[in-house]
Amino acid sequence: MAFLSGKPEIGPTNLNEKERWMSGLGGGALVLAGLRRGGIVGVLAALAGGALVSRGLSGRCAVKARLAKTPHERQVAAERGWHSAAAAAQRVVIQRPIEDVYAFCRDFRNLSQFMQNVRRVDIEDDRHSHWIIEAPLGNTLEWDTIVTEDVPNTRIAWESTTESPVKHTGSLTFSDVVGLGTEVQAVIAYEPPAGEMGRIVAKLWGDSPGAQARDDLLRLKRFLEAGQDHVAASEDGD
Repeated sequence: MAFLSGKPEIGPTNLNEKERWMSGLGGGALVLAGLRRGGIVGVLAALAGGALVSRGLSGRCAVKARLAKTPHERQVAAERGWHSAAAAAQRVVIQRPIEDVYAFCRDFRNLSQFMQNVRRVDIEDDRHSHWIIEAPLGNTLEWDTIVTEDVPNTRIAWESTTESPVKHTGSLTFSDVVGLGTEVQAVIAYEPPAGEMGRIVAKLWGDSPGAQARDDLLRLKRFLEAGQDHVAASEDGD
C-alpha cells in the first residue's frame, strides 16, 4: 500500500529566516544556561538547547512539517471554498476480480464492514444515501451523500449534500493488475468541523485521514480475499 497524496512540499527547509535565528539564539542561550547549572536538569536543558540550535542551523522542524498541509489538502480547500481541508489518498491491491470488488463497494450498505467509523449507511435511491458515523465519546454524526460519478468497474465518487453538517468528499478508483487482482485507490477529504485546529489535533493523535484510509482499505482487502463478498447489510425489503 502506498500513500499517494504525498508529504507536504517543504523543500530542504521549512523555517523562515526569523524562525531560524530565534531557534539558534534561544537554543544557544539554553545550552549555556544548562552548562552553568549542571546536574540532570542542566544536562536536559543543554540537550534541548542543542536541538534548537540544530533546528536553526538546518532550517527544518519535524513538528512543523508534520502539521503542514499537503498540496492535495490545499488544492481541495481552494477548489471547494473550504476554510481548511484534511485529505489523503491510499491504494491497495486485492486478489479478487475487479467486478467483485466494484460491486461490493458500490453498495454503500457494505461500507460499515470495512470503514471503521461508519456505523450504518441507509440507501435512499441509486444516488442518495444517509450516513451514520461513529464520533468520539459515544456520539454520532449523520449526513446525506450523493453519488457524483459512477462508472462500473472503474470509479465511484461521492460528496455530502450542501445541507449536511460535515463537508465530505471521496472516491474509489478500480484498475486491473495483471496476475495480482484489483487495485483500489481511495481519495478522501473533509472540512474539519472544528476548523483548522481540528485537523491539527487529529494528526497529532494519529487519527488522520491517511491513517483511516489505509486501515479501511486493509480491512476491505482482508474481507474480500477471505471470500466475504456477500452484501453484509440487511436484505429485508430487497
